[in-house]
Amino acid sequence: MSQYILVIYTTAIIFPIIAIFITLPILVVNYHRYGALPKWRIFMLYTFVFYMMCAYFLTILPLPSRSFVAHLTTPTHNFIPFTFILEFFKYNPFALRHPGTWLAALKAPTVIQPAFNILLTVPFGFYLHYYFRRTWKQTVLLSFGLSLFFEITQLTGLYGIYPRPYRLFDVDDLMLNTLGGWLGVGLANGLSEILPTQESVQRRTMAKSQNVSAFRRLAALAVDWIIISIVSVPFDLMIKSSSVNRLITPILWLIFILLAEMIFQKTLGMRLVKINVINKHGGRANWYQLILRNFFAYGVIGGVFGADIYLLDLTGTAPMSQMGMIHLGILITSIILLFVMVDLLIDTFAKRHRLFFEHLSGTDTQGNA
Repeated sequence: MSQYILVIYTTAIIFPIIAIFITLPILVVNYHRYGALPKWRIFMLYTFVFYMMCAYFLTILPLPSRSFVAHLTTPTHNFIPFTFILEFFKYNPFALRHPGTWLAALKAPTVIQPAFNILLTVPFGFYLHYYFRRTWKQTVLLSFGLSLFFEITQLTGLYGIYPRPYRLFDVDDLMLNTLGGWLGVGLANGLSEILPTQESVQRRTMAKSQNVSAFRRLAALAVDWIIISIVSVPFDLMIKSSSVNRLITPILWLIFILLAEMIFQKTLGMRLVKINVINKHGGRANWYQLILRNFFAYGVIGGVFGADIYLLDLTGTAPMSQMGMIHLGILITSIILLFVMVDLLIDTFAKRHRLFFEHLSGTDTQGNA
């Protein structure tokens, strides 16, 4: 039991880190495909990732020391199929005519270990058949492949990290894991009347494709700035002048964001998540409206935030005679930032909302199916 707790604890620690790296691609792919976030599909995907991490950690944890493994003399492999059946008859205390042995028989390793190997891949079969829509033949084959990956991981001593295997490569595990994947298909079929179908999830999602949520905006923004950051790297390496380097990011911003919006009414990030800028009446936004939009979005927010940080830094060095004005400036900039945060929170929970810079510039953001 302690091993299972260790696995869940380890997964719970590492999963948020993995989630950070996969969230943006998930957002971009789903917004590009459906124009909205299918919440049920997102839930299923994250739980699948969590399950796969648990299953992998169950095959390698706890990690022993290299010196401990070097002195092991236990068998490294078993290529004889159905050994678990022979071991059941040889070591299990079960006696049909003695009911007192039944509970002990169920708790014996000769039952627990095979049952665990079956249950390990039942969720895998369920996810493959229900979420990824694989046939039962494909699911059985992929379940065997997953089991083979686990067994090779053990046979190679965690890919050569250890001098020899510290767990047994067992052909019975391959058979039992594959059986578990097949049973997972049966579980998915059995729950098909209860769980939402992929088609119904997609229909509900497509119905929301015209809404532009805060997460959709943030996904587009993140993609744009990742592109700008990547493109700026070679310029930073080639240009040694610090004064010139400071101009690279503003120039790339002008090209990839402002100019892209003025020409195409959308940036590359917006194109990926299927949104574009329009005027408040639903038509094409004018060039001056787009300049105002970006001035208020980047200039005001960025400028006020920068001023707030600068004033906070001054509180440690400025003379006492100036503290009153500095504190007043901090109060004003903090209030402005608070209004911005409230505006963003409203956009997060409201079905239809124009942000402050859209109101001031006479623009809006439209979703495309």
